Formats: sequence, structure tokens, C-alpha cells
Amino acid sequence: MIPSNTPSRVHITIYQDDVPPSRKSNKRMLSDEMDVTPHSRRNMRNRSPSQSRTPMNSLRTSGKSRVPLYDKMNLTPYNRQKVLTNKSKSTSTPKTSKSVTFSESYTIHENEVASANKKLKNESGHIVNIDSYRRRIEQLEAELRNQIDENQKQSEEIQKFRQETERALEKAKYVALGYKNELYGPIYIDGDYISINKLLRHLVKVAGQDVINKFREETLVDGELPALNQIFAWFEESGNLKYEVLKEFRAVKAVVSLDLTYTFEKIKSDSNNIFIVKDSLRPVGVEHQNLNHHMQNANRLVSVFGLPNGFKHLKSLKLSYMPIKDSYFNNFRGLNLDELVIDNTGIGDEALVYLVALKDNLCLLNITGNKKITDDSIFILVLFEKLVVLLLDDTSISMDGIRKFVSKTTSTDLSQISIPSPCRKYLNRRKEIYCVEYKQGMKIDPSEVEFMNLTEIRRQLMFHYEVNTNINIVGSKEELEESLKEILKRRRDDAKAMMLTGGRD
Repeated sequence: MIPSNTPSRVHITIYQDDVPPSRKSNKRMLSDEMDVTPHSRRNMRNRSPSQSRTPMNSLRTSGKSRVPLYDKMNLTPYNRQKVLTNKSKSTSTPKTSKSVTFSESYTIHENEVASANKKLKNESGHIVNIDSYRRRIEQLEAELRNQIDENQKQSEEIQKFRQETERALEKAKYVALGYKNELYGPIYIDGDYISINKLLRHLVKVAGQDVINKFREETLVDGELPALNQIFAWFEESGNLKYEVLKEFRAVKAVVSLDLTYTFEKIKSDSNNIFIVKDSLRPVGVEHQNLNHHMQNANRLVSVFGLPNGFKHLKSLKLSYMPIKDSYFNNFRGLNLDELVIDNTGIGDEALVYLVALKDNLCLLNITGNKKITDDSIFILVLFEKLVVLLLDDTSISMDGIRKFVSKTTSTDLSQISIPSPCRKYLNRRKEIYCVEYKQGMKIDPSEVEFMNLTEIRRQLMFHYEVNTNINIVGSKEELEESLKEILKRRRDDAKAMMLTGGRD
């Protein structure tokens, strides 16, 4: 560092010996400010003339490369006393001196010193300016602030986008829940205030406020919370279980029994139509039109069972006097019914084909009053393995069909059947057809007939001929054998049918 008390003028004295110019020494001294000494004599000897360390060469080099002098020379601090001593020595020596004075202003020199102070060597050994570092730092700081602002802005945008996404997702959840409830049916929790009130709000939309007000007046006391069974039972008994109301209850586990008879009757009365027209003077076209209208209403009610989760927990279903089309029984394939009452619905054999899906659970089946059901449905009825009660009154099933059913049924729990009136009459007079009472020596197993000879066959036929003389006892062995087998089979099956119908053999 150059002291701050540097004089305003720089005076450089160059000393020369009295020897000829060719033998003059190259040693020179820079006084008043700097003392130049070589770092290494070896380096100085090897230095080329162009690289001689003279003041002018140093100045010339400094002007070209803008490198401070002290970067090339060994600089000593300014010492006034030492400078005076050197001056006295120079005046006492016989050497001739040549003085060169550089008239430079203090301001210019100060700028050079300040500029020199701002220059440093970096890690690579290159000389750099501090101002450039400062400017670069300021630039980086500005870039960093811009980046921080940009990141902050992006963070705010991301936060806003996240909030919007969460709101959209929440909305989508509600929409998805609505679609799910529409598809699978809403879930209501018994005893939960929010859930029950939600159900009542939905019922207001589909049934009307008047219906809900009537329900509250007839059922609730002091604003108590109703149970799901209580709500459903009131709608069932009042005949308000229309299609839209049924959809609200189809996923409720508490609903295990359903009777749509009252609802269908209310639908008919609301439309001022009667399903069974007894007035013979009424035009046939009007009756047929009413029947089609009633069937459409009944089919719409039945179609609710075909929806996903359509009363999966239902165990008992009654659809009495509802004119249902056979193909609509396809909606029952997902049910797990134990009891099904579809009497007087106008169905035929095709409807029973769709009911095969219930064969593993169905215990009671009531198909009375359906004239279109014939003996062709017997091969379906025998497949119901858990059947306990079968009601076949007023169907077109004959006694042959009853015999086939009781002989081929796969149900081991069957305990009661009801049969059409003609079949009942036949069983009541079967004593006139063959021998009902057991007599000594009489065979009752049809499988024993094939091992009998002709005489034994005629002897067995005589037991039945005494009751019914229309029985043929004359003919070939094959004819008599076939006749005896038929009588014994009929006797056995009729006895089983008689027992299942509640009679006595």
C-alpha cells in the first residue's frame, strides 16, 4: 500500500556514471517514492533488454497492460528520512545526475492509486477489478430477488390452483356420490338424525309435502325421530310406495318385507280405473285399454327390482292382483327371496322360467289364480330345492302335472301344496278309480310288477277291479303289466298329493 501522504509531484532522479555510454550501468533508482530491487539476481540476468526493469519500461508496460508497477517490482513504503538521505548521497557523489520530473496532478495519481487498490488476483491468478465483482454481485442479487419474486408468484398460483382443484374435487365427489346414489341407491342409517332427515327431504321431492305432513301427523309424537321401518311401513300401508319412493328405499337393509298391493290399488283408484271390469255393458275396447294402462303401472313398479342393489335384503314380496308381463320377472334375478306371492297377476309359464334364479332360497311360492300356468311349468317347479309351500289353486295344472311334481320334486322340505279344484275333486273320488285301502297280499310298489308272472299280475289287478270294473284284466302279459304299473304309480302319487294337500289317504 502507498502511504496517504504522497507528495503532489513525483520527482524521479536517474543517476549516471562518467563512463562512456557503451559501458554505462543499467542500474537506476526511483527516488521519493519507490525503491526498486530485483527479486532474484538470476532472474534479472536472464531478463532480455526489452524486459529490463527501468522506470521508463515499467511505465511503458504499465500503460500498455494497465498493470500496477508494484506487480512487477519490489516496492517499499515511502520514508521521508530515507529519501533525504538518498538525496544527500546523490549530491556528494561525483556522478552526474539527470533529473526527470513528471508533472502529474495529485488527483490523477490518487485515481491511479484508488484504481490499483480495487484490483485483486482471483483464485486462477488473474488480476480482476473489485468493481466488476461488485457489479456482478449486484446483478446476481437482482436476479435472485427476481427469482424469489417469481417463485413466490408461482407458489401463490400453485396454492390457488390447489385450492381450486380441491374445490373441484370436492364438487366432483358430491356429483359422483349423486350418481352413485342414483345407480346403487342412497344409504340411510337408522337412528341417525342427519340421515333420516335427508331421507324425509328426498321423500318430499318424490312424494310431496302433503304426504310427509300426513305421515308426521299420524305417526310422530312431539317431533321424535322416526325409524326407517316406521317410515317404510307407513308408506306401504297408505299405498304411497310408487316407483320414485321405492328407489329411495332399495338399498335400505331394514326393508325385508314388501307388499305393493295397496300401492297398486291406490294407483288404480287415482286413475279412476278398475282392473277387473264386471260391467258386461262396458265396451271391450275400454276394458282392454284400462288393462294395458294398469299393466304399464305394474311393470314400472316391478322394474325397480332390476336396479343395482334393488332390494337385495328383501325376503318377502307380495304382488297380488298386479297385471305383470312375464318378461318383467327377469328383474327378480338379483333377489334373495324366501317368500313370493304373485297370485292373480295374469302370468304364464314363461314367468316361472325367470323365477328359476330364486330356486336356492325360495320356500313359499303362491301362483294361484293364474290360468296361463299349465303342466309345462312342472319341470321348473321341481327345481326349487328349498320349497316348503306351493300354492297352485285356480291354475291350469292337471292331476297329471300334480303327480309329476310330487314324484320328481327335489325339495325334501315340501310340506304343503294347494291344487286346482278339478284335481281336488279327483282325489276325493279316487276310491272309485282304484283300491285305496291296503289289503292282504296286495302289492303297492310299481317296481315289483316286472318280476311278476301273468297269474300274479291278474291277481293284483283284481284288487282294483273290484272297485272299478272299467279296469281291463284280460289281455297279454305286456298289456296287463303296463296297466298294473300305471295303477300302482297313480295310487302312490295320489296318496302323496293327498297328504300334501292336507287330506288323509
